[in-house]
Amino acid sequence: MKRITTYVSPMRVHWLIGELGSTGIKEIKVVEFFKPLSQISRIDLLCDEQVVDSVCRIIHEVGTTGGLPDHLVFVNDFLPRRVEDTLIGKKMGELDD
Repeated sequence: MKRITTYVSPMRVHWLIGELGSTGIKEIKVVEFFKPLSQISRIDLLCDEQVVDSVCRIIHEVGTTGGLPDHLVFVNDFLPRRVEDTLIGKKMGELDD
């Protein structure tokens, strides 16, 4: 299992989430950061190794506004924590590890 974290423009999140859903991903976490002169969305998702290339291709095609580097992608191994290590009431899904 892989965890993909990407940073994209908030203007692209709606379309990106729609396209990523076509790969069979069942859980996507979006956090948006806003400052007066800066806006960015962080998207976290889990996927099988077989679809990592497809997910990265979708992010590169749909997650960009067309300007010079306006998105960033990180792919890491996902090692879930034990249930005993999770604070009660704090975990909403696997992406909260």
